[in-house]
Amino acid sequence: MTIAEAISLVDKLKPNQYPPEMKIKWLDKLDGQIYREVIDTHENPAIEQFAGYSDDTPQDTELLVCHPYDEDIYSFFLQAAVDRENGETAKYNQTITLYNNAFLAYQNWYNRTHIPKTTCNRFVF
Repeated sequence: MTIAEAISLVDKLKPNQYPPEMKIKWLDKLDGQIYREVIDTHENPAIEQFAGYSDDTPQDTELLVCHPYDEDIYSFFLQAAVDRENGETAKYNQTITLYNNAFLAYQNWYNRTHIPKTTCNRFVF
């Protein structure tokens, strides 16, 4: 999924007044978290480093999460951000729960299919 696809999807599912620049900042925050907490904790990551997204980032840039996890993660995260900014607490709580479930499914898949980095080479007694 690209930046443009994620923004277009959330605008269709939850029409809002927030500009694409704000949604790019939200996607930057999310993918930064995914890179640090999931991808960078494993050996031989597919992405060596994550530089982030800005207004100058091309809209056809691929986001970090792959199919089939991408659509739920990005759409629920952006919808929750819209709900949060609108002060719609009940909607936010519902949407962020859906996002958390989607994120956990992705994280569990990633942990099952990638070798974690070793943090210790030996035991100390």
